[in-house]
Amino acid sequence: MQFVQDAAKLITEKKFDEVESRWMAEMESDPTRTGLFLEVAKNLRKAEERGRADALLELLADALLEKKAWPERLTVLRELARLSRKPDKLRIPLEEALRKALGDRPSFDKVAAAVGLSDDKDIADKVEKMALWLTYEEGEYFFMAGRGAGVVTELNPVLGICRIDFDQQKRVSVPLGAAPKNLIPLPPGHILRDRFERPDELEKEVIASPAEAFARLLKSFGRAMAVSEVKGSMSGIVPDSKWSSWWTAARKHPQIVMSGSGARATYAWSTTEGGAETAIRRRFDQADVRGKLDLARKESSRSREINAYFSEELIRQAERLSSSDPALAWEILAILDKLPGEVRTSLDRDQLLTGAMAGRVISGISDRTLRERALEVVREKHPDWAKVYGETFFLDDDPRILTLVMDALGGGAPEIRDRLVDETLRHPRRHPRAFFWYCRMASEAETLPEKANFNLLFQMIESIGWDEFSPVRARMKDFFDRGGLAVRIIMKGENEDSARKLLGSLERFGGVEEYRRDLLRDAMYLAYPELRAPQVEPIFATPDALAAKREELDRMKNVDLPATLTAIQVAREMGDLRENFEYKAARQRQEYLSARVAELSSDLTRVKVIDPVTVDTSEIRIGTRVRLRNGDVQREVTILGPWESDPEHGIYSNQSDAAMALLGHRTDEVVTFMGNDYVVEGIEAWRK
Repeated sequence: MQFVQDAAKLITEKKFDEVESRWMAEMESDPTRTGLFLEVAKNLRKAEERGRADALLELLADALLEKKAWPERLTVLRELARLSRKPDKLRIPLEEALRKALGDRPSFDKVAAAVGLSDDKDIADKVEKMALWLTYEEGEYFFMAGRGAGVVTELNPVLGICRIDFDQQKRVSVPLGAAPKNLIPLPPGHILRDRFERPDELEKEVIASPAEAFARLLKSFGRAMAVSEVKGSMSGIVPDSKWSSWWTAARKHPQIVMSGSGARATYAWSTTEGGAETAIRRRFDQADVRGKLDLARKESSRSREINAYFSEELIRQAERLSSSDPALAWEILAILDKLPGEVRTSLDRDQLLTGAMAGRVISGISDRTLRERALEVVREKHPDWAKVYGETFFLDDDPRILTLVMDALGGGAPEIRDRLVDETLRHPRRHPRAFFWYCRMASEAETLPEKANFNLLFQMIESIGWDEFSPVRARMKDFFDRGGLAVRIIMKGENEDSARKLLGSLERFGGVEEYRRDLLRDAMYLAYPELRAPQVEPIFATPDALAAKREELDRMKNVDLPATLTAIQVAREMGDLRENFEYKAARQRQEYLSARVAELSSDLTRVKVIDPVTVDTSEIRIGTRVRLRNGDVQREVTILGPWESDPEHGIYSNQSDAAMALLGHRTDEVVTFMGNDYVVEGIEAWRK
């Protein structure tokens, strides 16, 4: 490499004669290091010294001929031919070098025939193709990402493919044109080549010394490797049952350096242990606070010195963040407490959790296990721990944390626990994660909680369409599967009216798939067999509306119908009925009146009069006036029967979707009315 560096400097300074002298000296020393010479020739061409570069390469080819270094001579001649304007002039030396370097390969003759080596044209391309194809000779070993190590079992130049046997799949066809991108050669000494040449010994070595095996793998590939690549490479050597323990031990080699985190983490080999630590310190210095924490967790066990280096810096960070980000400061100190060495700081870790904002501090801790530990500290040391737990319930979104909080409150402050549940069910759109948690808790309980009723079921159905529930929407739908929470609520068989209401409105809940709606229908028919029979719904009406309908019926029967029959008789006496417009109009009027009389007579038999005196105002019912509020917006809604419906003046039929969304709710509950959320501020009996 010194030769390349010296030559690059001379080329930059345009001292080309000195480059030639340096070239000749290096060539006399060892002409077989062709890679170095080709790199210098490349730099000369970039400096517009192509003729000089070609002349020097020709001298190198002659030197290699004298030494009969045929593979190296072939490499140099291929480079000359690749860049030559008349490569056919090199035909004889190229073919000679090709036969001397690769002529002993079993497939040489058939590959030569396939590319037409004996033809006079395109010798450079043919030699290039042959050299490439013969790389994949039968019996050669290669590694392929996703498949592992394998051996070539067939080279077919006619089809332009080679076939390779891997552990999990045999005779995998690889196009020869794509082979350089997909197949990595496994030369003698490569750890994966030993799988074929000495498999039993290799397996024993790898299992006995994971760190050394991992180091050898990285050195064999000569590059950084991701975890998935390492596992794929070791597949068939390390049993799946031993992978976790093997991988834990393998990563502990002091000269292996990890970069990145999670699925993107890669591992590389450092030539010295000190070099590895230097690289880790450099990454640590460049990382943000959370990156420093991650490195400290993974690398502190390397040495006492590096652990002390990490600890000192992280303590400084914790002290700096104690006022601006107490959650991160507490997390740093909690992690350091679990690492080797002693943590020395004047900062009181637990004091960070005992202030007025303790709930927000806990929710700001990123690691769930550490949040659990912080909650334990708060319960032991905070004078108002139950309040902090209550704040945490609506700030956290991890079901395990929510359960821990509610279990603790249930044992020490049940009134706060009940208040949190009421708040969750009253405002599910404000607290989607808490609402989902309650539904999951209810679904897992052997006995359904009291609040797991039809009101909850309607909220569950509506929540699927709310944007706030998008992170948990798919899991909310699971509650509507066979044996899920929705079916269990229905099967309690405690509220036929709500079941009938749900049955009648299922079609408009498009967020629930049809097969799930069918499950709900089946459950309702099973729990409430009477729902299968058609029900004669009562028509609710005020006394005034009833009187008006009776007056309308009396007028139609005693005035309108007799008058229409008289008009028909008069029209009939006018002659030809086929062209008699008056007769047809009178007949149509008579048919309409007869149908209307029959319909109204039937409706009057189903009337249930609304009496304001007897209306129960404990919840929204037919015959109530409701005050709704959303901030500064207030609405008054009256729910009566279909005959009084007048939406422009706030009067809605009990049969309308708008009214059905309100029925059954109580004061202070949140309802959805006409697409907006409102709090029920008051309920009173309807008055004229």
